[in-house]
Amino acid sequence: MEAVISYITSIFVTVSVIFSLIPNIFGAVKTYSPEESGVILNCAVVSDTHADNNSFRDRTNILRNTYAGIGENTEKIDVLLNIGDITNSGSVREYLNERRLEAVYIRPEHSVACMGNHDSWNGSADPHYDVAAKLFLNHLKKNGIESDKVYYSTVIDGYHFICLATESLDLHENLPTYSEEQLNWLDNELTKAEKSGLPVFVLSHKPLAGRNGATTSVAAAGIDEILQSHSSENAPILFFSGHYHTFGPSNYESENNVYYLNLPSTEYNDETVGECNDNGGMGLTMEVYESKIIINSRNFIKDKNIDGYRLEIDF
Repeated sequence: MEAVISYITSIFVTVSVIFSLIPNIFGAVKTYSPEESGVILNCAVVSDTHADNNSFRDRTNILRNTYAGIGENTEKIDVLLNIGDITNSGSVREYLNERRLEAVYIRPEHSVACMGNHDSWNGSADPHYDVAAKLFLNHLKKNGIESDKVYYSTVIDGYHFICLATESLDLHENLPTYSEEQLNWLDNELTKAEKSGLPVFVLSHKPLAGRNGATTSVAAAGIDEILQSHSSENAPILFFSGHYHTFGPSNYESENNVYYLNLPSTEYNDETVGECNDNGGMGLTMEVYESKIIINSRNFIKDKNIDGYRLEIDF
């Protein structure tokens, strides 16, 4: 009997030792880090994550592998930015699955996200925007952001993050709707942010007409004029968008110290929109320093930066 007890005890001890080593084993596998010392905000940026309600589908596996790749940073992620289409159809389970993967693999200090067209329709044959908006607001609340509107701003270590969102149903063939109230709010938020003298980050799922190769048939309108009216030499405005699921030269452009960054889809990036493929796992790393920002395009699954897509912004 004693031998049996001793054997069982040894098994438990062995298992305990193995589990105690897991954090060190996995913690040793670090794949990328800020380029310089003194980083103030170490950020990861993704878009079109299209979280699935099924925990075992290919789409979920791509997102899981992407978030695992982000989590292998040598330092903690201060801010995870999601530029919309967080979910595939705006359902409770899809939001839950995204947050679960985020919590397991990334554990960011702050999570900031904007609503995408897929998040706006609450995935049914009879789309219901009001339900979708409530679920999105609940998602924000779960991430520590209280807001009674789908557009909101938050300040992290003095840096302003301004998130825009459609105020009505936005299926693929439709345009996002921004009320006059939201546009006035954006103008006021930029005015407040300017007083900090720091870079400002604006998030909108859909790109702006005439920017990043976007046409008026799919792009957001009424915003670029506001951004340009607040441009200055003192502090850059970085405008993040997604939706296009493409990757190429049009992803980055700038005018008057306003930078337009259109992200590829984290899930799939080619002409076969809607099908997962080998080109998933892409996003940006963004390092904010006292007087500059360094941005790299990165494939988090393939564990490498993309040559030729490094951007350094001095301010």
